[in-house]
Amino acid sequence: MGEDYRIDGEYMLPYDLRASEAHAEMLHAIKVLTAEELATLKKALHEIQFLWQTGEFKVTRSMEDGHTAIEQFITEKYGDVGKKIHTGRSRNDQSLTMVRLYALHQTREVKDLAEKLAIAIDAKVERHQDVPMPGYTHMQRAMPTTVGMWLGAFGAGYKDAAHMVSSVIFVLDQNPLGSAAGFGINGLQLQRETTTKLLGFARTQENPMYCGLSRGMFENAALQAMSLCMVLSSRFATDMMMFTQQETGFFALSDRYVTGSSIMPQKKNYDLFEIMRANGKVFGTLQMQIQETIIGLGSGYHRDSQNTKKAFVEACDVCTKTLRLLLEVIPNLQVKDEKLRASMTEELYVTDEVYKRVAEGTPFREAYATVKSEFFKRKESKQVAS
Repeated sequence: MGEDYRIDGEYMLPYDLRASEAHAEMLHAIKVLTAEELATLKKALHEIQFLWQTGEFKVTRSMEDGHTAIEQFITEKYGDVGKKIHTGRSRNDQSLTMVRLYALHQTREVKDLAEKLAIAIDAKVERHQDVPMPGYTHMQRAMPTTVGMWLGAFGAGYKDAAHMVSSVIFVLDQNPLGSAAGFGINGLQLQRETTTKLLGFARTQENPMYCGLSRGMFENAALQAMSLCMVLSSRFATDMMMFTQQETGFFALSDRYVTGSSIMPQKKNYDLFEIMRANGKVFGTLQMQIQETIIGLGSGYHRDSQNTKKAFVEACDVCTKTLRLLLEVIPNLQVKDEKLRASMTEELYVTDEVYKRVAEGTPFREAYATVKSEFFKRKESKQVAS
């Protein structure tokens, strides 16, 4: 059904194999598997891992998903032991566990990338801290600022983004394996703490119904935490499109990062930032797709939740690729000091003049009106003179 087979085959299989090996170790601990059967299963799982890495293990549409592909391979090649690996679990907790492991890997990577990006920005800020720069509001020139303040604002944002992702990592870091279809397993004393330890989870997700309830909900929370990175990146992209155009020319990148035109030979397009801005919206729609899918579902399993996997994988890809690109762009960003200094024109300092008068004792509204009148009179006289 759907694209589960493709998503599992491209992204999830290593996590499913890892969880299956831990489950097999636990089944041996409770004497469901003999030592010989465990050794056979581990050999088979490692073989699948190798074949997958070399592109020889495929999850086909007819198999439906990676879980079936793994069990089918083991049973066909190693016999009845393959029929035992699913003991004590459901495809529900099997899927939950592999996606949970994938989510932890992705969120940890996003946290690491955001932290590295903040460091890269700080390094660039240190070199250009005091270079003057026009500040903008409503896309109009407003007040004087500096490259350090402008770029440092994004650095501070990525630091906070890393903290937000850290918070969701704490929530994600719990093991759902052993919850089966959402009600646990009666008649078989699963050692859930064993798989928790083997898989490196911080703790066990104790309530089996909550394990099922968290499907989609945890992925949604992960994307909500990542969203600050994407919002910051899209807003930085908008600034860069404005500040690299010919009319400003405040910043530049080498030709490696720009594209040309098929008809206009003089063009250099910073379309990487256009894609980055668009990807902020793409990420948001994927996150909302998951949220809208799970809203209104009951506490038990519903097939609807299967549709959250593809959106989650695609959103994680968008986020990590965006941050990796920025990690390359920021150190290579060229700051055009002369252009920036030449752009510091009179109107940027009008508000400073208001507060200079306020400091001398003039009421704010009176100072505001006087300075405004004087500024526009000067501007009008210059236009007439020209």
